[in-house]
Amino acid sequence: MLAEDVSVYSDGGGKRLAGLKPIHGIVNVLKLHGSLARFYLRDGSDVVGYGFVNGLPGFVTREADGILQTTALLIEDGRVRAIYVMRNPDKLGHLAAIN
Repeated sequence: MLAEDVSVYSDGGGKRLAGLKPIHGIVNVLKLHGSLARFYLRDGSDVVGYGFVNGLPGFVTREADGILQTTALLIEDGRVRAIYVMRNPDKLGHLAAIN
């Protein structure tokens, strides 16, 4: 599902944990998601809904701390080329009405 040159970008706005630099390449992205999987097994996350995030297919999750987060997927040639994770609460205020 992932392109060999997949990248992950995240934005916490200095208010939530997020990567400071993009992660590039399938090996590095798989390592990142392996680490995140261990965290989410412990603390959990709930999918709130699926839809389009900035024009890309994606989803909204409610994290263990109750804060919403969006994830958008850039898909090209049937593979995920980029993953965009928005954790910055200043950019997610419009989602506050989502249950």
